[in-house]
Amino acid sequence: MEEHNHNLINGGREICLIGLDGLGWAEIEPWVENGTLSNLRGIREDGTATDLTSTHPPWTPCAWPSFLSGRNPGAHGVFDFFTREGYDKRLVERPDVDVPYLFEAADAEGLTPVVVNYPVTHLAPKLENGAIVPGYLASEDVTFYPDHLREEYEAEYGEYVIYPEYGKDDNAVEGYVDVARHRRDMSRFLDERYDWDLLAVQFQVTDSIFHDLDDRDQIRQVLEKVDQFVGDIIDLGDDDPDVFVASDHGMGDYEWTFYVNSWLAENGYCKTTTGEGQYFRQAKADLKGETDNKNPNGVKLFVEATTSALTHIGLSPQRIHRGLGAVGLDKAVERLLPEDVLVAAQNQIVDHENSTAYQLLFNSLGVHLNVEGREPNGKVTTDEYDDIRQKLIDELSKIRDPDGKLVFDDVLPREEVYQGKYLEDAPDILLVPRDYQYDVSGSIVDTFRRNPHKNHKPEGILLSNRELDVDPEDGASIYDIAPTVAAALGLPLDAKTDGQVLGPFEEPDKVVDWDELAGEYREMSGADDGPTDSVEDRLADLGYME
Repeated sequence: MEEHNHNLINGGREICLIGLDGLGWAEIEPWVENGTLSNLRGIREDGTATDLTSTHPPWTPCAWPSFLSGRNPGAHGVFDFFTREGYDKRLVERPDVDVPYLFEAADAEGLTPVVVNYPVTHLAPKLENGAIVPGYLASEDVTFYPDHLREEYEAEYGEYVIYPEYGKDDNAVEGYVDVARHRRDMSRFLDERYDWDLLAVQFQVTDSIFHDLDDRDQIRQVLEKVDQFVGDIIDLGDDDPDVFVASDHGMGDYEWTFYVNSWLAENGYCKTTTGEGQYFRQAKADLKGETDNKNPNGVKLFVEATTSALTHIGLSPQRIHRGLGAVGLDKAVERLLPEDVLVAAQNQIVDHENSTAYQLLFNSLGVHLNVEGREPNGKVTTDEYDDIRQKLIDELSKIRDPDGKLVFDDVLPREEVYQGKYLEDAPDILLVPRDYQYDVSGSIVDTFRRNPHKNHKPEGILLSNRELDVDPEDGASIYDIAPTVAAALGLPLDAKTDGQVLGPFEEPDKVVDWDELAGEYREMSGADDGPTDSVEDRLADLGYME
């Protein structure tokens, strides 16, 4: 391989920025400590290992744009997997993120960034010097930039796959490892073609395995291979590249699902109507012919018909479910029919136009008010807004689960969480679950469901082979990554950053608005990404659309 000849703007240093989605110390510490994850352990021993506080909510599609830009969701405009258009919603993509990314600023300054698999990077921006392979939330056939990269890569390494097959019982480890391997192989492929200054590679499977796999040993096997691939990628650099390894959020145990729209309906804020249910996994399985043989279609149809009939005579889904429980039949029905199917049969959805408040997005950890002049059929006037919002904040703050424990550590007005020109697009009320042990679902079913599983926590990880100046108690913020890596690259500091430069890297003397520096990167390559049904199915498989 030819010797790299890098732009001298950063003194010729190479930067490896590796994203490991969804990893928190609570889940991986034993494996780092005993050397199972030997490359992560080596980086920690050489430099720094600390917590990295995520965005609110700590979800992939709002966290990675903040990671790559250094700006909060109120500035970049993404608060969930979906962006709203009135009462409707669609999956987010790069043009919805209204801020420049680190690698776009680097490219604008004449450096060469190579970017592999980072979420919400489709449609790929047209880089002058570098290359980009989009990741999570893109369709499988998304266009790379330059657009000849996919064909050339696949001729040498085989099909590049963004998503594994979730829910596979056979060879689950092999499937995840194969997807991860392509990130390493793509890095090698691009290293041979670009004299890169920034090599930014993200692994999404490190999150997916915790949603999809129950076997702790299988999780370890996947992470051990990813750790190996991380080492292989770092080895692509010259003698001593600056290395940053970080996650967008952590992972840990959840105990409950709280159905906030059901609670809002019970308390007079949310109206419901009959429509297509919001639980998607079973519907998807039915279409593919994967319905469990233990749950015959006849039983399913009976439950659906009965539930629909009871709904039409005025019994809400909540009352149906509670009624079954009162006579001891809820568990009997669920043994015949999984609860997901029972919920799907309870075909009540939010009637947004006639409601005062609702959770609009699936997982936003927030409540929207139906505000006059802002929503298509707004009901809440400007004069009423403050009083209704405060009343809701007070009532939500007092909710307790069936064990008598408070559900939320905090219930906050949005302006206490976000700042920026997209504040008006944020939920009006932000929910902070107690110890992040509760999913907050927008589906209409009973108010609580005990639901032990793994899901996102707000504390991710940050490792570097450099001694970063980080408060040992507070750790670092996800907003610190872009300015710190920018400083390591010798780039101007973004005047609008919400983060800070972590020493030993010095804050640049030059401060510019990255919107002006990299504004032309709003022009994206490729055609429209096409239908998002398959991507939504994958989100449903992992429980994000319940």
